Amino acid sequence: MNINYDKEFEKIKETINKENPPRLLLQACCAPCATACLLRLLDSFDITLYYANDNITDPAEWDKRLGELQKLVQIINNGEYEIRSLRPLNLIVQRHNPYRFFTAVRGLEQEKEGGARCTRCFALRLGDAKAYAEQNGYDFFGTTLTVSPYKNSQLLNEIGSSLQTPTLQWLMSDFKKRGGYNESIRLSTKYGLYRQHYCGCAFSKLQITEGQLH
Repeated sequence: MNINYDKEFEKIKETINKENPPRLLLQACCAPCATACLLRLLDSFDITLYYANDNITDPAEWDKRLGELQKLVQIINNGEYEIRSLRPLNLIVQRHNPYRFFTAVRGLEQEKEGGARCTRCFALRLGDAKAYAEQNGYDFFGTTLTVSPYKNSQLLNEIGSSLQTPTLQWLMSDFKKRGGYNESIRLSTKYGLYRQHYCGCAFSKLQITEGQLH
């Protein structure tokens, strides 16, 4: 069934009581992707960013992206962002363990970007977010990944929906809609945020080197 995930997101927002906003755990792959997503979320949710990205296999790259996410959180909480947040923005960092990613995608190392390896990667990261959200009493969990034109929003939403429970709802989204990706570029430039050129895993980086990716 063809679902308009952007419209589903808006339907969820229409039900929200902003005097008592629901708690959202938002899996964040990087600061640039988070910028545009937060423009549509900060006025409706009590948000915690969840940096759970074992797919970023280079420790230096993992650290750099985390530093940029911390910078973005500070900008927002200092009131320097384009919109005000209903609640202070929080950030939780999952301990980096790229071995978990390599284990999850074993046998799929030669897959092209966007294939079966990425499906396993999405399931790992969204599964981590779901587990943390469930253990800590969140109302919703979601991801910034749908803002990227290189990520399959239908697949991400199908994985997320399969993980939700009676007490924890998946936040459907397609943040690339409404010019979301271009907004992420604009906001990254405005706030001086580092923009990476590959998803993070060693296999993606190798494909860029070999000229297989954009």
